[in-house]
Amino acid sequence: MIRFGMIGMLMMTVPAVQVSAQAEAPSFAIFEHRPSATAAEPAEPSFAAQSEMDWGASKAAPSFREAIYVANVREAELRYGLPTGLLQALIWTESRFNPMAISPAGAAGLAQLMPGTARYLGVTNRHDPAASIDGGARYLREMLDKFGQIHLALAAYNAGPGAVMRAGGIPRNNETPGYVRSVLGRWQAISSRI
Repeated sequence: MIRFGMIGMLMMTVPAVQVSAQAEAPSFAIFEHRPSATAAEPAEPSFAAQSEMDWGASKAAPSFREAIYVANVREAELRYGLPTGLLQALIWTESRFNPMAISPAGAAGLAQLMPGTARYLGVTNRHDPAASIDGGARYLREMLDKFGQIHLALAAYNAGPGAVMRAGGIPRNNETPGYVRSVLGRWQAISSRI
């Protein structure tokens, strides 16, 4: 019994139940995992089923963390004149709405502000959700004003405005083209449910 531990001891002391003895049960047959002919009417769909029905296959259903911050994100989008859902898509792509996220490059917080960018924006605590959302919204607004096109503003947010100017568009590095596609795809999915 020592060899099998506690589970082995429990299995040796609990008598086995034959499947045939359970065939008369009105609800489910043990070990077969299928309903019997007298199964009850299905109950109201579970939260997971409800979520799948409401959001479909878009995979844009908000996470719990995202739902916590979405009102603050909408306020920032309105305050800085950003397209509805764009900042939400950016933050989801950057940090998956984790205020404690830190990238290998040193970006931190919901909006993944770099230390220099945070100083420039006056954000003293990058892990403070309200400060990060506001700083990210202001910086995205600046990039939109500077480049005039959403895809270029997103590229500048990710790679820096200098990299976008040097490349004359989206820099062809290992990260930025995929980043822009990811934010735009998430924005499209969010827009379809707003």
